Formats: sequence, structure tokens, C-alpha cells
Amino acid sequence: MYFIYLMFGFNRPKYVAKNLIVSLDFDGVIAHGLNVKLKYAKEWFGVDLELHQTKKDGFDKLMQKIGKLDINYRSLMDPLNEDHIMEYEIPPHCKETLHNLHKEGFRFVVITSRNDHDFPYAKKFIRHKFGHIIKYLHNTRNKSKDHFVHKLKPRIHIDDDLKKLESIKHLPVHLIYYRQPENKHQNRSLFDNSRIFEINNWKQFYDIVIHIKKVHEAICWKYDTKNKFSHVGKIYGIYQDIGKDKLNDLLKEYENFEKK
Repeated sequence: MYFIYLMFGFNRPKYVAKNLIVSLDFDGVIAHGLNVKLKYAKEWFGVDLELHQTKKDGFDKLMQKIGKLDINYRSLMDPLNEDHIMEYEIPPHCKETLHNLHKEGFRFVVITSRNDHDFPYAKKFIRHKFGHIIKYLHNTRNKSKDHFVHKLKPRIHIDDDLKKLESIKHLPVHLIYYRQPENKHQNRSLFDNSRIFEINNWKQFYDIVIHIKKVHEAICWKYDTKNKFSHVGKIYGIYQDIGKDKLNDLLKEYENFEKK
């Protein structure tokens, strides 16, 4: 719909947003370092890491167990982030999905937590791998992820860490948990099943994001609200209040209206 308005120069109705912001975590979401960690942990420290040992707690416990007390997670991650970050993998269909969503009017911002000396290398990765698709990158080193999500008002935030998603679930944003092999032990609670979407690949991400876009349009159409940045809280509040059954009815009503 956004592309049609743009292509033919039509004025957008107020229930259709010009742009929708989506915030992305970096590590494990758009840049997957699992294989790089496995490779250099073996080369530098002589260890074959299990999946849970590619995370901080698991790695540090392993080093203590084998008596390498002078080695910690930063001993692995600092040189990876500074010298080998371009070896990080972009998950299958990630770039293609973001490109297609960008054409639909979505705009992307990365919110990550890195040491100050690591941060420029993440910028370099995004600039080289994603170009114009992702223009902005924020570091939560000195301010929390909560601060940036509140300030930027994204419609959606995606992260591979459930704890980080749980820290912002009080904010008016749709949350997506990207389950990677190394975080298979992190499961949503019964409450979070309804609060947090879960995906395993970027094709699922596309479907959820387009669904949320349609939901926001339907809400703004039904409740005579302008679909814009400053109304994100109001739109999300309505989404929470109307319930699943009424939401499905609303979407059908909106789809019928669009067909006229």
C-alpha cells in the first residue's frame, strides 16, 4: 500500500504511516558471530566450545574450570570485535528481508551494547554490509536500551536475548525474540507468549512485521487516529485493550474496506 501511494503520487490517508521504525539488536540478530567464536576459541585458547559456552557466563566458567584464570570472555570478544568483525555472518534472508521492508516504508535503527572501543567496528560492519538500509546505530553502553526504545519509539524491536526483551516490555513496542541455536535454553514464560513473538528465521520476521503494520493501520482507520511517530503509545494501547477476537474482526473489516 505504501509503495502504491508513493508510486502514483497519491496523498496518504492519515491511517497509513509514511514510515515505521523498527529497532534491531546487533549481535545475534543482524550479525551472527557463533562460527567466528567457535573458530578463534579453538585457535587462540585450544578449546572446542559448546553452544552455551559461546555466551559470557559459559565461557568464563569454562576458563575457570580448565585453569586459564587469566582468560575471560573479553579476551575472546575484544579481538573478535576489532579484528574479525567482518567475518560475522549475516543470517539467511536478513538483508533481503530488510531491503524489501525498506521499500514498504520501514526504517531501521540498531540498538546495541558495546565497549566504546568496539563500537566503531560495529558501525563499519553495518556500513559495509547494509549500506543505506540501516543508517543509525546507538550504543547502550552509557544509556539503557529502555532509554533508546522510549526515545526512538519504534513499532517493533527484535533481540536474541529474552532478558533484554523483558527489560523493555513495559514500553509500547511489539517485541520479537529471535531464537538462535546458542540461546535455545531461553524460553518465553506463559505471560510472554502473548507479549513477545518468537521467530527462527527472517522470513517469519517479514510476515510478523507486515502483520503489525496492517494492525496499526486498521486501528488508526477504526479509531480515527493519525498513524505517526508521536501516536505510537496510543496505537499500542488500543492494540492491547481490544483483545485477540476483536482484533481479528477489525482486520477483516479493514481488509474489506481496502478492497472497495
